[in-house]
Amino acid sequence: MKIELSDIESVEKNPLELFYEGLKSPATKDRYTRILNHTLCVVFEKVLTGTFEERASELVKNSKINPEWAMNLLLTYSKKLKERTNLPKTDKEYLNPSSFGNFFKPLKKLFDMNGVPVVWKRVYATYPELNNQNSGRGYTRDEIQKFLEFAKGPIDKAIILVASSSGIREGGMNLKWENVLPVYKVDDKLLLEITESQVPKAKVVCGILQIYDGTPEYYPAFITPECYRALMNWKTTWEIEIGRPIRPVDPIFIKEEKGRDGESKRPSKIPIMLKPTAIKQRVTRLLVESGYRIPLQKGKRRHEVPTMNGFRRFHNKTSKETVSEDSALGSLIKKEYMMGHTGLVKLDRNYFQTHVLELVEEYLNVVPHLTISNEERNKIVIKNLKTEKDKALEESEDIRHQFSHRIRKQNRRIEELERKLDELEKKR
Repeated sequence: MKIELSDIESVEKNPLELFYEGLKSPATKDRYTRILNHTLCVVFEKVLTGTFEERASELVKNSKINPEWAMNLLLTYSKKLKERTNLPKTDKEYLNPSSFGNFFKPLKKLFDMNGVPVVWKRVYATYPELNNQNSGRGYTRDEIQKFLEFAKGPIDKAIILVASSSGIREGGMNLKWENVLPVYKVDDKLLLEITESQVPKAKVVCGILQIYDGTPEYYPAFITPECYRALMNWKTTWEIEIGRPIRPVDPIFIKEEKGRDGESKRPSKIPIMLKPTAIKQRVTRLLVESGYRIPLQKGKRRHEVPTMNGFRRFHNKTSKETVSEDSALGSLIKKEYMMGHTGLVKLDRNYFQTHVLELVEEYLNVVPHLTISNEERNKIVIKNLKTEKDKALEESEDIRHQFSHRIRKQNRRIEELERKLDELEKKR
């Protein structure tokens, strides 16, 4: 194959179009768009003119013509933001240094996708030191149990259990039913698919969630059997309500519509996916109704436990504290993968390729600790104890059988030697 001069075309695209092409995750696209819109239309209100789209085009055009102007603009923006990090934490304009870089990521994406030359090291050098890290924590199991008690229907329970058992980010909640895969166990063998003859013996030991499916950010997350059953319960409830089977392409978490009484809610017959922000709002209402989330005290800007990230922190802490049969380093890398991280270092994803069933084996060690219901957790413990007992009995039976076999073999050897001795004595 050869490329001719005539094949080369000049691709003229709107800067925002190129900006969007560089954002594969819907959640990231939504977040970056909001931040960029605020930056161009509010922060740079007197620097640029026109609509959001026109301002983006003007910024890119001027930055290509005069890179030094673009650098001065970015450094001025950094200076203004840095002034906010020095304000008292009680001030409504206070900016946490840990959030500083988020304001520049959309601008960098816009410039990178449009070929605007910027020496970003100069900009990064102006970032403030991270001297006030968030000391918050994750939810505890008892707190999550309480949230489940106040859940309004199976959709709330499914949301809470997906968030706590998988540890996925808020943006990863935009899932479809085709993104949920069961993992079976048949005769001590893990399988992703089973035959009809294996159905009676098969048990679902966990589930796989395909996070950011179809994008470069894709990774497999895992859910407990407790969570998988909650999802199937929600699915059945929805199917009964709308009177048809759920399609694989239907979203899992959908908007609900008011019932005939005008107050109660039921699954919408036309499936409209709940945005991650709407899921967060739903969880926030649940926290308030359970009495857990109370208004912030004067001078505080954040709750001790983040609304959605609190589930991720619970998962991360629980997972890291669970003993693994793998090496400490190998176990840690796998657990980082399961949370959507690249690993301990960026090259881990390239040089430490792990089959999904190996990740399943790692996750199964954590399942008892990520299970929220005390009853479900006790069932798992009893089942594991019985399995260990049966295994120990089998091993002791094998040892006894081997020992008996050795005794019988030795007896036969003794009898043979005695017989030979008798023959020798007779010959004398």
